[in-house]
Amino acid sequence: MKLSDSNIEKFEDEISYKFNNVNILITALTHKSIDKKESKNLSNQRFEFLGDAVLELIVTRYLFDTYPQMEEG
Repeated sequence: MKLSDSNIEKFEDEISYKFNNVNILITALTHKSIDKKESKNLSNQRFEFLGDAVLELIVTRYLFDTYPQMEEG
């Protein structure tokens, strides 16, 4: 399914939020299997990589602060 302006507006209405940058939303919702010849949009792979890194940082910080006496590993 291709995201059109009307689909994006309906989605924004449904969640009661207006996105400042719709291109970020489109990228976040674009799977890597999209045909790059038909679409100029990037896939969500970069966001997935960034999200994994942020999650790792949060968990690491929690473990570091919660268990200060534990050794590495």
